[in-house]
Amino acid sequence: MFNGHRFGRGAGRAAIATLTALVTAVAGMSPAYAEDDRPIKRPKPVAGASAGQAGLKTFATQEAVARMAPYGSVDPGEYGDALADLKGLRGTGSRWHEVTDKPYDADDPNYRDPQYSNSGGGWGNVAGRVTGLAAGKGWMFAGGANGGVFRKRLGTGGSWQPISDGVLALSTGDLVYDAEQDTLWYATGEANTGATTYTGAGVYRLRKASRSTGFTQADRVGGDELESRSINQLKFDGHGWVYAATSRGLWRHSTDPKRHSERWQLVFLPNPASDTDITKPYDNIVNDVLIQPGSRGRTVLVNAAWRSGAAYNGYYLSTRGGRAGSFVRVNLAGDIDNADVGNAEFSASANGRHLYLVQSSPAGLAAGASSLSGVYHSVNGVLGPWTRVADSTELENSGSAIGVDQGYPVGVQTWYNNFIEVDPTDPRHVYVGLEEVYETEDGGASWKTIGPYWNFSLPCFDPSVPSGGCPSTTHPDQHSIAVVGGTVLIGNDGGVYSRPLAPAASREDTAGHAVDWTNHNSTLRTLQYYSVGTGRDPNGRGHTVAGGLQDNGGSLLRGGARELVGPFGGDGGDIIVNPRNGCEILDEYVFLALWLTKNCGQSDGTTSAIFDITVPDVNARFTAPFRVIRGSRNVRDGASERWVAGGNSFWRHDLAFGYTPAEADAEESNGWQRLYQLDDTGARLIVGMDAVADPTAPADPAKDTYLAAWCGQSNCNSAGFTRGVVTNWGGAWIDLDLTGLPNRFPNAVAFDPNDRTNSTIYLVFNGFNRRFIEGPGAGVKHVYRGKLAKTAGGVSVDWTDLSVGFPDVPATDVVVVGDKLVVGTDLGVLVADRRAGPDRITWRRVGANSGSSRYALPLTAVFDLHVSGDGNLYAATHGRGIWKTPLRDL
Repeated sequence: MFNGHRFGRGAGRAAIATLTALVTAVAGMSPAYAEDDRPIKRPKPVAGASAGQAGLKTFATQEAVARMAPYGSVDPGEYGDALADLKGLRGTGSRWHEVTDKPYDADDPNYRDPQYSNSGGGWGNVAGRVTGLAAGKGWMFAGGANGGVFRKRLGTGGSWQPISDGVLALSTGDLVYDAEQDTLWYATGEANTGATTYTGAGVYRLRKASRSTGFTQADRVGGDELESRSINQLKFDGHGWVYAATSRGLWRHSTDPKRHSERWQLVFLPNPASDTDITKPYDNIVNDVLIQPGSRGRTVLVNAAWRSGAAYNGYYLSTRGGRAGSFVRVNLAGDIDNADVGNAEFSASANGRHLYLVQSSPAGLAAGASSLSGVYHSVNGVLGPWTRVADSTELENSGSAIGVDQGYPVGVQTWYNNFIEVDPTDPRHVYVGLEEVYETEDGGASWKTIGPYWNFSLPCFDPSVPSGGCPSTTHPDQHSIAVVGGTVLIGNDGGVYSRPLAPAASREDTAGHAVDWTNHNSTLRTLQYYSVGTGRDPNGRGHTVAGGLQDNGGSLLRGGARELVGPFGGDGGDIIVNPRNGCEILDEYVFLALWLTKNCGQSDGTTSAIFDITVPDVNARFTAPFRVIRGSRNVRDGASERWVAGGNSFWRHDLAFGYTPAEADAEESNGWQRLYQLDDTGARLIVGMDAVADPTAPADPAKDTYLAAWCGQSNCNSAGFTRGVVTNWGGAWIDLDLTGLPNRFPNAVAFDPNDRTNSTIYLVFNGFNRRFIEGPGAGVKHVYRGKLAKTAGGVSVDWTDLSVGFPDVPATDVVVVGDKLVVGTDLGVLVADRRAGPDRITWRRVGANSGSSRYALPLTAVFDLHVSGDGNLYAATHGRGIWKTPLRDL
């Protein structure tokens, strides 16, 4: 999603140009291998045109890279073993408390910055990305991208309750509900972002789903054979088989409960040899399955395709009931270009006579245009002929809020956000989800945009009206759909929305935009945070809590407030909050495009409360790090700490929250000073950093000490992979010797605040150990302590391995709290005595096991740890919001 609304602002256009230039510089570098999985975000129409770059989900790609660098794939069993290790640890007495268990109002009129907020866009309350939906028997089920499954009564009342916290993975690929049997099928492993997703743990079947307390590991169908695979779709043939379309082939399993524990059968791999070739992770992606109605399960059509195009992309047919070895490649007749086949999704009418599909175009993706090949309809079976009933232009002209003239054509992300569904009561009534929601009542002869991207570009938009002046709409980027009774449910990057199904019962305005959407997000706790920061709220009612989110900007919870608000739009990234004044916030959009507010972003839409201080780096990660210089004072008023930021270079800002909009307008560098560049090519990127001031001279930048972990080359995941740690400790910048340390992604670094000489440092590695990962990144450790010393030749470092007893799970962050070393991971938070050596270090889980208590941290990835002045440790999770636990209980 992109941030944006008001067009034609000079300052906004300048910001776009600056950020576009930075991204172009990155894009111009040669990829490290042919299928470089590092797409660059392209310009989007922008609400304050400051919102910048857009499009492909670079962050998801880079996070997958971090876990498998330098390259490789993850064997089945890795997460099961990691979870067993984690649950086997002793827990502390810590009790986690959910902080973001309140509604997140993206449309609050008091936080409607005319340049940087998405308030007024019409989305209302928002949640995190929902990639699975199912409903029936008066219940609806929603699957968060990395938050697990929630259940709620149909209708506007009731609250969502989590029901999958007791299983191995909370990443959702698909949900299917059998109302007759009251059985919910849960496919784990989100498949929207490409083949590098690995977080799946297979398929689960929950009986008595409407009243059961929730899933357990015993509900997993089969064994561990589907672990580490993403599952895009589950499809049932009605004759005893369920198919799973995964990132590594097509699998099937009996639906007979008596055969629950049997292993899944692999029935189709487009490129069998590539399944064991770590350099070819995209060669076996199966996106969806279509069983020909009336064929008794014998005719099975499969779409297999990599989003950027590959020799195997196309359609494959079995006429022998989907048995292994029975699939042959076929060309579909009609309007489909069989030489340009990307991701496709299927739907069939209840009577079986009408088949529909929506397909992406690798050629369109490569050209930077719409990646929508089209929406197609067949009344002659799976082979067609298929007639194109919609393309990007036709959908744009149906009332869309985006388009080519805005630099963001309809279908630009078809490979990422797409669904198609036929009304079970009317074979010519069809819904299509791309960036927006579209509907046809006549089989595609005409279309209307019932869920426009937002309202900013529509004539009804009026920022002076609290609602924004337009009817509510759905959040952008559609992923899932469910139809039950007279209701259609939509799942997207902002949660769940619904409206009446029947055209006679639903209502639209004259432009075809729905005016009857119901929002179901006030209690859906699936927010995907990248970061968290806190500070004392000037309102005197406690601390503010701010964080950057995937596709939901930068959220803010004021002291004593009952809801979150969104001062910052677009994607959110890292964040800094002044601990002395929690309304002074530095928020990241993407690629070190940084936005600053000194009043919590409060605006009625007439004046801006935020200004841009983008770092002029040539190549930063999608969510690049920036930090306070701990213990420092800015050189203007001393009321806040100074900052550092990391892209291809290490940067410092000496004025910090003392900086002014006038200075930002006058200075091309926005006050940033380059201290050190990693290399001349722009290929190396800082991924973790820390900085401390000299306690005897907190306002003297010349006495600061810096530390940064970096990765390269070009995409941080290839045969040319390199990594390192640099520091100016000792007086000059130097790369530390990492001999003997894992050749993996160095995710976070930190100085030990207990060491006044700053000679003690900590380094944590992402990724998995060699028992699971196939490839040269294999290593066996995750956590290290380094001791720096001056030598005649410069600086040496003595590394001590602290990984003894540490679960085999990616480590994401590290902080020191007194004598406690605290590490964030993909499965929770761990703690140990920082003083212990390898012979006596004991790692403990912070809190109880996931699912065992309301005070247990959910089993989802922790991306950021923050030690707050309010006496709590905050954990930003990428799927279940922000949590906190008292520091004294660690």
